[in-house]
Amino acid sequence: MSKTLRTVAVIAGAVALIAATAGTAAVALAPAGMAGSATVAGVSAATLSTVATVASVASTLATIGAQMTAKKPPARGTINQVVISREAVSPCILGRTYSGGVLRHDVGYGATLKKVKNPYRGQVIVYSVAGPCQALEGIYMDYAQIPVTGNAATGYYSGFLYRDYRRGLWTETALVPHFAGMPRWGSDYNLSSKAAILWNGKFDKDGKRFASGWPTSGAVWQGVMGYDARLDSTMPGGSGAHRADDESTWTYNEDPGSQAASYVLGRFRNGKKVFGVGLPADGVILPDFATLSNVCAANDWKVGGVIYEPGDRWANLKRILEAGGAEPLWRGGRLGLKINMPRVSIYTVTADDLADGDVEVTAMQPWASRKNGIRPKYRSEAHKWEYVQSELVSVPTYVDEDGEPKIDELQWDLVQDKDAVAQHAAYHLVNSREMPIILPCKPHMRHFGPGDMLTLDLPEHGMAGLDAVIMTHRPDPGSMNVVFTLSTETTAKHPYALGQTGTAPPTPALTTGEDKDDIANEVVRGADGYSVAPSSWVKAISATNGGVPRAGQFPLSTTFYVFQGALDISEDPLTVYSISAVNCVASLGGDNNRVLTIDAMSADEARVDVTITYDGVFIATAPVQLTKVKDGGAVGGASDSSLTVTNSASYGGADGGPLTVSVGPDGMVTVDVNLSYQATSGAGKLAGKVQYRTTPGSGSWADMAAETQDPYGATASESSALTFSASIAGPVSAESWEFQLLTRRWNGSGTLAPVSGATTMTVAWAA
Repeated sequence: MSKTLRTVAVIAGAVALIAATAGTAAVALAPAGMAGSATVAGVSAATLSTVATVASVASTLATIGAQMTAKKPPARGTINQVVISREAVSPCILGRTYSGGVLRHDVGYGATLKKVKNPYRGQVIVYSVAGPCQALEGIYMDYAQIPVTGNAATGYYSGFLYRDYRRGLWTETALVPHFAGMPRWGSDYNLSSKAAILWNGKFDKDGKRFASGWPTSGAVWQGVMGYDARLDSTMPGGSGAHRADDESTWTYNEDPGSQAASYVLGRFRNGKKVFGVGLPADGVILPDFATLSNVCAANDWKVGGVIYEPGDRWANLKRILEAGGAEPLWRGGRLGLKINMPRVSIYTVTADDLADGDVEVTAMQPWASRKNGIRPKYRSEAHKWEYVQSELVSVPTYVDEDGEPKIDELQWDLVQDKDAVAQHAAYHLVNSREMPIILPCKPHMRHFGPGDMLTLDLPEHGMAGLDAVIMTHRPDPGSMNVVFTLSTETTAKHPYALGQTGTAPPTPALTTGEDKDDIANEVVRGADGYSVAPSSWVKAISATNGGVPRAGQFPLSTTFYVFQGALDISEDPLTVYSISAVNCVASLGGDNNRVLTIDAMSADEARVDVTITYDGVFIATAPVQLTKVKDGGAVGGASDSSLTVTNSASYGGADGGPLTVSVGPDGMVTVDVNLSYQATSGAGKLAGKVQYRTTPGSGSWADMAAETQDPYGATASESSALTFSASIAGPVSAESWEFQLLTRRWNGSGTLAPVSGATTMTVAWAA
């Protein structure tokens, strides 16, 4: 709980106790066991019961407020420098990022060379546990990439710097120094499941390399594998070979939803947890994480950086989820998510749904807790991977409300994109202005739970058409009633935070008595005594994963009413309506051309501005906003785990297919290839591509994309992997298409073979 809100709760209790002493029913913190006593110090049991109930409400409101204004986890950014410690932390690389790693062995050795004693230096640095990592992109000294051929540096460090690396396969071979004789190092030091580099340098006085000392070293990696529930055919809506309890089926991604789910599930080696939380799959609401993956894909939000253990695992989880605009939320004893995304209200709460008890609303967050500007910090590759400030994200309306700029600096540890961090900062800012609500409801409301959005039609409580998301629910076993704690949900914040509009959403506030009267008549006051209803209209459009609106969503219509004082001038010929439409098909019709009809939308966000004038005088512009809410996950597909390898330099079929998949309509077809291979002799590198044809069994094949080359290759002692994804738009009607994988050896002359049990090709489509 934040200090301010904790103080609010304490003060409320103290004031209540004073009031209770005077025999007044007020907020109080009553001792346990009061029930059954006739009086206590002159105060009746009924009074004390009322006092205790209201005290509980006050305390809960303070708690909700604290949750909404709670601080982010302590900033613990990715460490660029090499970590040197006797009890060093274990790093884990997520996504693509730079890391200095953790030093595990460092020694100087070798016979005197040109008057230099111990001319060789060997450093073993671990960059990630819980491997394998997808790939090593490059090694760096003083943040400049070092070109290499094989294991030897070229250019300035040619002849003076060598490296050997391992991606951290479950069964690894030991790193091999270029200069033999490295002390306390041998073939038994396998570092299995750890991505590591052995840096091997030569100090040569004549050559003057390293004359100023060993430079700052580091490496850019593509990190560990992740579980994606969308690629799990055992999950609702999923399609693919991923399994929550089988890490060998996981694949590389930069998706916050997948990496968060993987951290929650934990990573295990030989039955022992080596990283993460370790919750069982049935203790996690995996569809929430799949939904987050879809949101991140739509917004191009990625996770990138390093997290460490031992440490605060809850804070680590929050760091990962922050990169996807989400936070953890417990529902029914299982871990789910609250995600920053447009929602659809699933129920309208009226007075008939309320149980006995007070509805409590905090009209606005305390002044001291409110911020009207955030300077977000993110990790910038262009700035040597350091954390830098992005531009100030501020809402002028909030500054006017608060009377002065109130700016905070927040760091997103695992965000490496300036646009993404600005969007996350905007969400953080507008979410901090949402209102906490306590709502006692009757037993029939018990089936609603955290994460559900309800519309509150309670004008007598100042809430008419107010959307709110359930944060917690507390059932009462005696009465079977349920008490919800909710947070308001301002629909306009989503296009604002995602940069779709330059207008910030208003700060939620309770309606006044005058406003209630207007709302009851669906009228909002305009300029110079004019009033327009509706003043604005926000609609969520249910759509498929591919963005196709579901049946029955269109057409949409609404009729506009205009008043001059109490006089209805809606159909007066001098009242003129006009529209400006973006990303949708809209028209005006009906009596006096005041009925707006929207027949279709062509993008994920659409808007219509209805401008109204009277006798040539501008009255108001009423905005209409539409937002698609997409279903999650792929809804069909097939996979092939019997992949082969083509040793020829020319392309040849590399699977047991072709795979036939029924795709469409208007879906996105994605093919994921994970072909792990090894060399039974010599060495070689694979290239591959996927082809498709629209008529199974006949017709010509077309390339989905250009070939992908594995730059690392396999040797007789170390395997490698050809991993890539390709996507194309599906047909406009359901059809059967065929897909095939082709490979070729693009370098080397070794005999290559697939690694048994680790080769998959998955074709999935999302309608």
